[in-house]
Amino acid sequence: MKMAKNAVMIAANTKSSFTSFVCARLGGDRLLPLIVVLLLAFPGLARADTGNRTHAVTTVVVGIISYARWPSEPKPIRLCVTAPTQYAEGLFDPILLSAPRPIKAERVPFDSPLLSTGCDVIYLGNINAGQKQNFIQRIHGHSILSISENDGECSAGSAFCLQIDGDQASFKVNLDALARSGVRVHPNVLQLARKQAPPL
Repeated sequence: MKMAKNAVMIAANTKSSFTSFVCARLGGDRLLPLIVVLLLAFPGLARADTGNRTHAVTTVVVGIISYARWPSEPKPIRLCVTAPTQYAEGLFDPILLSAPRPIKAERVPFDSPLLSTGCDVIYLGNINAGQKQNFIQRIHGHSILSISENDGECSAGSAFCLQIDGDQASFKVNLDALARSGVRVHPNVLQLARKQAPPL
């Protein structure tokens, strides 16, 4: 209990950028997952000092990825950002390559074949209904974790869908899409999603 309280205080007292936030915790492999869980359980802690939604989204996305496991562990984890996005810039912070499970982000055109062959995680921006169907077909059969920035109902085929409210970010889970992805996610993250968002 004391450790959890201390972790909350550390997270709440962080007054720096996302880079500093991650840097301060790179040495503690056990503390980082605990803090990520606390940030997800208490979305108010994921606020940036300036009210920056990008910081909150980055925290949630990195938290989700930290609890994902692929059939064959990628090193680094290849995070592809595609389609127009509003809050993805924090995912390109080079400090993520120095994390215990390195994440390398790159922008990939939506029509690129790399989406289905060169990505472990896809962060999906704004697309239309036809593009959603195309996206689902293209990633089918591949071990890809998909996270949508703009799918409030979480029905378009992404495993995780961000829910952005003010300067806070949480998420919903599409369990069918997650099961089809072949990527395993720790049950604690799924429980947190159920607490934060209305049931699907």
